[in-house]
Amino acid sequence: MAHVNSIDWDSLQPTWVQGSGQFEHNQYIYNSGTKLQANYGNNGSSMNAYVKGVARQGFKIQFKLGYAWGFSTLYMANQTVIDPASPNSSRYADSGVNGIRFINNSSNNYFKVTKNVNGTTTEIQNTAPGLNDVLISLWRDNSNVVKYKVGSNSVVTVGTFTDTFVFGAILQSPASVELIMAMNLQASAS
Repeated sequence: MAHVNSIDWDSLQPTWVQGSGQFEHNQYIYNSGTKLQANYGNNGSSMNAYVKGVARQGFKIQFKLGYAWGFSTLYMANQTVIDPASPNSSRYADSGVNGIRFINNSSNNYFKVTKNVNGTTTEIQNTAPGLNDVLISLWRDNSNVVKYKVGSNSVVTVGTFTDTFVFGAILQSPASVELIMAMNLQASAS
C-alpha cells in the first residue's frame, strides 16, 4: 500500500495531498483535506497540490473553483508527466499525452476550459463572467469517453482517452479549489 500522502493510491479520494507552498498561515489545505486555498493578496504566494489517487479506468470528480482575484485551476494530466515535487498545470499539454484544465478568475472575469490531445491544445469553453460557487463534474464512462458538466449547463464531451490520469491544482493567490467528491467508478485487479 502506498504512503498516506502518496498520489499513487488505488482509489481516488476527495483529499488534497503533496501540498506545496504551505509555508505561511495564508496558504493551506483545510476542511478535512478537501479545500486548497491561497489567500495572500493579489499576486501573492501560490499553492499547489494533487488529488489523492489515480484514475486508471472510469472515474468521477466534482469540485468548485474559487472566484477571487487570483487564478483557481484544476487540471487532469497523464500520470507519466506528473512530478509530485514540482506541480505544473502546463504539463497536461505535453506532447504525447492527453489532459484537460479548468481555470476561473474574477479579476479577468472568465472561466476557461482547455483540452490537450497529444500536444495540441484547444479551448473548449471561455465564459464571462467567471463561476461563483458552481459545481463542476468531470468523469470518464465505461467507453473511456471523458465528459464534464458545469452547474446545470449541458454535458460537454471532451474526447475518448485511455490514459491513467492524476488531478492537480495550481493556485495563484487569492484562489481556491474545493473537492466535493472523487472516486473511481470501476475497480481493477492491478
